[in-house]
Amino acid sequence: MDKLASRLRIGEKIGLGFALVGLLFVGVVWQYHQTLQSVLGDYHQLQGFELRKSLALEIEIELAAVRDAEKSFLIERRESFAGEVDQRLQTLLGKIAALAAVDQDSRQTAASLQQLVTTYQQSFEAVAGAWRMMGLDENSGLQGAFRENVHRLQELSAAYNVDRLYTLLLQIRRSEKDLALRQDAAYRERVRKLLGELRRLLETSELQAAVRQQLLAELATYARTFEPYAERALKSGNIDGGKGPFRDAAHHIEAILTAYHVPNLETSVLQMRRREKDFLLRGDDSYPPMVVAIARSIRAQITESALSDADKTLLTGLLHDYERDFLALVAQTSSIATLTREMNSAADRVAPLVKQNVDQANQVMASRVAEIDQSSQESARASLLLMSCAIVLSVALALAITARIVRPVRQMAGLLDGLAYGRPSDHVPTISGGRDEINSMGESLNALVDHRTTFLRWWKESMDEVSARRELLGASTDEEKDEAMQDLRRATIARLQQLNAIRGRLLRHGEQVIEVAQRLQSAPGSLTAEDAKSLEHAAEGIATLFEVLAMEQVPAGDSAATPGAAPPAASG
Repeated sequence: MDKLASRLRIGEKIGLGFALVGLLFVGVVWQYHQTLQSVLGDYHQLQGFELRKSLALEIEIELAAVRDAEKSFLIERRESFAGEVDQRLQTLLGKIAALAAVDQDSRQTAASLQQLVTTYQQSFEAVAGAWRMMGLDENSGLQGAFRENVHRLQELSAAYNVDRLYTLLLQIRRSEKDLALRQDAAYRERVRKLLGELRRLLETSELQAAVRQQLLAELATYARTFEPYAERALKSGNIDGGKGPFRDAAHHIEAILTAYHVPNLETSVLQMRRREKDFLLRGDDSYPPMVVAIARSIRAQITESALSDADKTLLTGLLHDYERDFLALVAQTSSIATLTREMNSAADRVAPLVKQNVDQANQVMASRVAEIDQSSQESARASLLLMSCAIVLSVALALAITARIVRPVRQMAGLLDGLAYGRPSDHVPTISGGRDEINSMGESLNALVDHRTTFLRWWKESMDEVSARRELLGASTDEEKDEAMQDLRRATIARLQQLNAIRGRLLRHGEQVIEVAQRLQSAPGSLTAEDAKSLEHAAEGIATLFEVLAMEQVPAGDSAATPGAAPPAASG
C-alpha cells in the first residue's frame, strides 16, 4: 500500500481521493435514482390499475347505452336506433381496445370481451335483419305483404256482404204480401220506407259499381211498378195473384244478391284479423292455429257460395297469400325470439366479465400497494444505510489520504529538529522510485542526514587518527607506544568501515544511473522528469562522496598541523 501511494503525487492523491468520494456519492445518487425509478414504476402500475377500473366503468356505461338503443329499436323498430346501436358498439370496441393496452391481465379480459361484443353485434344484426324482413312497420316486410292482401280481402268481403240488403228485400216482399192479404195502406207505406232504405244502402254499399247500378235499376223498376199494384190492391182487391213487373224486378234483385252472397264473409275476415292482431300483440303461439282455422272456414264458405269461378279464384288466392305471409311472419317471429335470446345471453355475459376485471384489479392493486409500502420502507432503510456507509467511507478515505500526507511531514519536521538542535539518528521512511513529492523530500532529507553523518564521522575519525599519531609520536615509554598504536589501529579500522560504506553508497548511485540509462535505451528520447531528477541526485551524491574521498589525499602531516581545522561543508 505504501509503495502504491508513493507512486502518486500529492495532487494525484488528493484528486484520487476526491474521485473516490465522488464515486461513492455517485453510487448514492445512482441508488436514489434507481429507487426513484422503482417508485415511478410502481406509480405507473397503480395508475394502470386505476385506468383498468376507469375503462371498465366506461365499458359498462357504453354497454348500457347500447342496450338502451337496442331496446328502443325493438320497441319502436326505427332504423335510427339500429344505427345508434352500431355507433355505440364501435365506441365500445374502442374502449375494449384501450383496455387491452393496459397490461397482460387486461389484454386477456379484453379478448374475451371483444369476442362477446362481436357475438352480440352479430346477433343484433341478425335480429335487426329479421325485423326488417318481418317489417319495421305495418307497411313493410312480411307485415306489409299480408296486410296488403288482407286489406284487399276485406274490401272484397265488404263487396260480397249483401246480408242486410237481402234482409231488406225479404222485408219488402213480406210487406208486399201483407198488403195483398190485408189491403191495409200501412203496408204500402212500409214498402215505400223499406225501398228508400234499400236504395240508400245500395248507394252507400261497397258492391262493384256495375252490380250496384244494376240493382238500383231493378229497384227503380220495382218501385215504379209497385205503385199501380198497390192502388189496385187497396181499391178493388184485384191483385192478379200478386204477379206483375214489380215481382219480376224483385226476383231479379234477389238473383243478383244471391250471386254475390257469401254468408258472414266480412265477419269471418274480421275475426281472422282479430286473432292476427292478438298474436302480434301478445306473441302467444295459440293464435296462429286460430287464424289458420278461420281461413279454412272462409275458404269453405267461398267454395260453397254461388259466386262465379273468377270471384272464387280471386278470393281464395288472396286468402292463400295472406295465410302464407302470416305463417312466414309467425316463423320469423320465432326466429327473432331465438336470436334475441342469443343476443341477450351475449350481452349478459359482458357485465360479469367487466366486474370480474374490476375485482381482479382491486385485489391486485391492494396487494401491490402493500408490496410497494414494504418495498418503500426497505428502500428508505437501504438508502439511509448506503448514505451512512458512503459518509463513513468518505471520512475514512479522507483521513487515510491526510495521514499519508501528514505523517511523513511530521517525521520530516522531527528530523529537521534533530538536524537543527541535535544529532539525528532516524531516517524518514521512503520508497525507491516513488513519485510522491513528500517521498522526494524525504529522500532529499535522508541524503542530507547521511551526508552530514558521513562528514561528521569522517571528521571525527580523522581527528581520532591525528590524535593517535600525536600520542604515538609523543610516547616515551613502550606502554604508551602500545596504547597509542591500539588507538591508531581503531581509528584506521573505523576509516576503512566508512570507506566501505561510501563505496556501498557509490554503488547504489551507480545502479540508479545504470537503471535510468537502461530505460533510456529501451525508449530513446523519452527522458522523464523523475529520471532526470534521479540522475541529478545520483550525480550530486557521487560528487559529494568523491569530495569526502578527496580528503584522503590530504597528508597526515597537514592534518596533524591543523588539528583544529573544521571539516568541509556538507553539500547535497
